[in-house]
Amino acid sequence: MENKSFAETISGIKENLRLYFETKVSLYALIAFDKSVKALTVFISNSFVIMSMAMAIFLMSLAGALYVGRLLESFELGLLIVAGFYLFLGIIFLIFKRQIFSRFIITFLVGLFFQDDDDELPGNAGNQKNP
Repeated sequence: MENKSFAETISGIKENLRLYFETKVSLYALIAFDKSVKALTVFISNSFVIMSMAMAIFLMSLAGALYVGRLLESFELGLLIVAGFYLFLGIIFLIFKRQIFSRFIITFLVGLFFQDDDDELPGNAGNQKNP
């Protein structure tokens, strides 16, 4: 009789462990999905902002080129001066791209992916922050 009870207990433990690991895998899949949705949302919203800002900068550059061209009485010269400014700015960014962008990007991505990890980990259900 004891052997049957022991076998049933082992079988029950085995089943509970299987369910536990399936649930754990599902939890991490949901966390990964949540983080990927957040990243995609940030990417799309920032893309729209960047496109709007790029259009504004383009139009302001065109207006600046027209203004400089009118001052110098040569539209082509105004365009060349504004293009030269952007070329100079591009070279500066090319030279200092790591110092300018890498710290910002790393900080942004760390904040995006790791800000809610304490609340999402199993076992922290009672430690959740109140909104």
